Amino acid sequence: MAKINQVELNIAQYTAIHASSQQYLNRKTGIEQYVKTIVLEWARGTGKSTVLGWFVKEAVKQMPKATGIIVGETYQQILSRTLPSTKEGLKMFGIFEDIDYVVGKSGKSLGYEMPFQAPSKWENVIHFSNGFIWILVSNDLPNSGRGINSSIVIGDEAALLDAERLFNNVQTTNRSTCGGLYENQPLCNAEIYASSVAMTKKGQWFTDLDDLSKREPWKVLFIKAPAAVNKHNLSKDWFERMRDNSPSEMHYDAEIRNIRPKKVTNGFYPALDPKVHYYRHAYDNEYLLGLGINPDKKSFNCKQDTDVVMSKPLQVTIDWGNIMTMTVSQDQGERYRKLKTFFVESPKIIDDLIDEEFAPYYDHKKKWNNVVEFYYDRNGNNKTPNSRVTFAEQAIACFKRNGWKVIVKVRKGSENPPHNEKFIIVNYLLKHGGTQGLPSIQINEDNCPNLIVSLENAPALPGNKPNTIIKDKRSEKSKTTPQEHATHFSDTFDIPLYWRYHKLVSRLIKQRDDKSFMPLFSGHKMPEA
Repeated sequence: MAKINQVELNIAQYTAIHASSQQYLNRKTGIEQYVKTIVLEWARGTGKSTVLGWFVKEAVKQMPKATGIIVGETYQQILSRTLPSTKEGLKMFGIFEDIDYVVGKSGKSLGYEMPFQAPSKWENVIHFSNGFIWILVSNDLPNSGRGINSSIVIGDEAALLDAERLFNNVQTTNRSTCGGLYENQPLCNAEIYASSVAMTKKGQWFTDLDDLSKREPWKVLFIKAPAAVNKHNLSKDWFERMRDNSPSEMHYDAEIRNIRPKKVTNGFYPALDPKVHYYRHAYDNEYLLGLGINPDKKSFNCKQDTDVVMSKPLQVTIDWGNIMTMTVSQDQGERYRKLKTFFVESPKIIDDLIDEEFAPYYDHKKKWNNVVEFYYDRNGNNKTPNSRVTFAEQAIACFKRNGWKVIVKVRKGSENPPHNEKFIIVNYLLKHGGTQGLPSIQINEDNCPNLIVSLENAPALPGNKPNTIIKDKRSEKSKTTPQEHATHFSDTFDIPLYWRYHKLVSRLIKQRDDKSFMPLFSGHKMPEA
């Protein structure tokens, strides 16, 4: 291998590296042992890629010819984020592609040693010159980890991983000591998981490892770190810019200071249930596998999505402001799906949101159906700066310029529905979707992460009138919350659902004569099924 560069570590990186080579007393057995589960809950900018690069290269060094697993929630994530950051981390330590390792092929022809267990296919393999291989395993390929006998597991963006699939696909394979050859190596059968704090309920398993580390510290090493530990490697004004750009204090605390968000107890969406309303892994992995190992950004378009019905129109909702958020939905009959989200921030404008984000992503779909059903709130009727056209009119012109036929689904000049009415209609749909002639409401968790954070963290407040509720939108004015996590996206969720279904839902509630449905702030009473 190439000579290792001299890398300056911050205190969090040094702690993780040093602690991984130390033995700890197992209070139950009285025997000292290496900690085999290392969890890094680190804020943005803390240097996760560097330390994961160290663990990748150290496993290669400790266990020649062995097999490791790098796991991602989707193959799309592995291609677009995990693999590039892994290469960058290795480069920090003087380990270079096509010299010290090759990706997507065997290095046998280059004189590389072969692993103890060579894979039948090399498309998702990183092969090092000493025979060690890292296999890229995706949670959305149900059996992608089966049959592998691995000696170490690394998971980046771990809070996005589905715990059940992680266990079935990956953790159960981490059993090989290579015939006892490496059983005394610190990283043999280790699991290293890194992520910023879990922002949604799905990442609770990651957070729960902190409790286990306190009960049994010889099993789990849990290291928390804010971005400040890496201050010397960040631009001088980075923290100030992050605070200014953050949509709320909660988001700044979570993403930069590594402070977990408090649970929203009185949320605006009490009927939202991740087990019922979220779905994952709607990716065409045959298409993604065909892209090779170095795809460009343009390749990640609607061709990768299996949840889009090409023959049906798209419902597109835009929320306006310093950040412009867009949610793309589709009425598929028995289900209404939130397919994809996009956003741009000032100084970018509506044209950028549509021309650079939406249009390239859905260009392929126009062959079958090029209709956009367009929803927006009353701010869409405001005039754009230095122009006679409204925000909505400018957006419509952009859609048409990109070859889309636009059907406006809100009356020009119409007012926004009261918060309390939206609360009733949307939560009724969430609770009773799939019955009474209502569609089930489903959200693509992989393609709509910011929407989910926005929904799960949207608080509610008592309205001015008795027994009414309003959405707490203070996060939209916060200077410490990332605006893509504020309530902007939640509004793009509400608008099409309200205007499409409010008459039907109101009629159903009236037929039921269910006065208990009137939402009381304490407990958010919902109608029984």
